[in-house]
Amino acid sequence: MDLHLHRADYVQVGVTAQKTMKLLPATRGSATQKVVIGDHEGVVLCFGMKKGEAVAVFKTLPGQKIARLELGGILNTPQEKIFVAAGSEIRGFTKRGKQFLSFETNLTESIKAMYVYSLF
Repeated sequence: MDLHLHRADYVQVGVTAQKTMKLLPATRGSATQKVVIGDHEGVVLCFGMKKGEAVAVFKTLPGQKIARLELGGILNTPQEKIFVAAGSEIRGFTKRGKQFLSFETNLTESIKAMYVYSLF
């Protein structure tokens, strides 16, 4: 049995850190799933696949290096809110790219780990 693998590049992003790529849940049965990636340039990129092509849903402007990306939302519902930690700042985005949350923590060191429990 021969297995032939071929490389396919869909999008090009900058250097990324661990745990800065997540798969958003599909809202409907036939809806395409979306991928969210945060890179060291501070750009958050969300894209989905349509007919074999990557279609960008949103892309943010560059900022501080993104160290962590987590998904959150209301308990017992799909986790479709996007939270990123960049430096000592936390930002939240909807699945369509609208920023709904931004706050600066009083930490002197940059945030390396984060967990989103629930929103209501």
